[in-house]
Amino acid sequence: MMSCSEIYNKLEEFRSSVSKSIEEVTDLDGTCKSMLKRYLADTDSINELAIVKIQAIIDYMYEQVNIGNWKEVKLFLRKTITIACYLKLLALTKTSNEVTDSLVKDLFKIIDFGIMFGCPIDEEPELLQSCATLLSSFDLISHNLSASSSQNQDTTEVDSKQYNAQPIEVVDCPSMETFYKNYIVAEKPVILENCVNHWPALNKWKDQNYFIKLAGLRTVSIEIGRDYTESDWTQKLMTIEEFIKNFIYQSNGPTGYLAQYQLFEQIPELKDDIAEPEYCCFSDSDEPVDVMAWYGPKGTISPLHHDPKRNLLTQVVGEKQIFLFSPKDSEYLYPHEHELLNNTARIDPRFPDFEKYPKYKDAKVYFCVLRPGQMLYIPPKWWHFVESLSISFSVSFWWK
Repeated sequence: MMSCSEIYNKLEEFRSSVSKSIEEVTDLDGTCKSMLKRYLADTDSINELAIVKIQAIIDYMYEQVNIGNWKEVKLFLRKTITIACYLKLLALTKTSNEVTDSLVKDLFKIIDFGIMFGCPIDEEPELLQSCATLLSSFDLISHNLSASSSQNQDTTEVDSKQYNAQPIEVVDCPSMETFYKNYIVAEKPVILENCVNHWPALNKWKDQNYFIKLAGLRTVSIEIGRDYTESDWTQKLMTIEEFIKNFIYQSNGPTGYLAQYQLFEQIPELKDDIAEPEYCCFSDSDEPVDVMAWYGPKGTISPLHHDPKRNLLTQVVGEKQIFLFSPKDSEYLYPHEHELLNNTARIDPRFPDFEKYPKYKDAKVYFCVLRPGQMLYIPPKWWHFVESLSISFSVSFWWK
């Protein structure tokens, strides 16, 4: 078993570059900045009282970043959280006598807090992710792996005819030219087959124990509730292990969904199981592709909505039924009037209420069941409703 001092020495290797990053938080108040500089320059001064002071800085920065609009939060506040979380990792391993399960859990919790509420520092952009990889490599904690495999799940048989819908075209790994001309330019949805057969995820992710062993102690944000338009919908932080054991196989109680989540930025090891599709190269900007994870039990729902970017929704585990509508049919779908929900419609295409929404009868419905290994191209502004027919893991690639 690795000792606390050995873990500390490994984490301490990042200290030089983190010390240089103090220059990136020039707007930080003098007291906080001098404290961070002192602990980074003189680790002998780190003791149990230092942990309290470092946590006070983290708490103060957290209060500041939660004031107002998240997009307007000044970067120096978030960079300070990253630096302070790194210092707390050093402080805890320096002042602890032995490596316990409780200590390891606390270390991962600090890392994930820093990743979620902090941001990369220029000198060491992957600082906290690297710390997490380091801890994971030590195999410091054993998990009680009791989750079942998601293979051989019962799924609901559905057909486009029961919804009076048009099936979505399916093509076998089209050429780049064909995809661009027939679907990107034409803004037409399509299902792509045999494009991701090389992904290790297609086999590895069938077993929920894989996630528990690789990232069970990592903290993520889980959506709790039927969908985000419901009044009782909320979000809760929990470990991936807690999520799998309490929600993935849970048929009673509220639904838990890891939805639209940048899991692969937080846990780079999972990124090794997938690959960005070449089709994403057809971009109108230099912005990187947004890669999002969607992981949940049978019955998770994304209500009818549209997004501004192109989307390749890739099904890895399980099946999803998806309804699509052209932007031309927006008036028939009764979008919410509230500004925060104006990209979301009030129609549930599974159970349309024609008395309440009479114009819906004029909408043209497209439908598919997306299966493992398939990618659905959703053009910008196309409305889509998504429901998991089984335990499901999907990856979306969004780009402009």
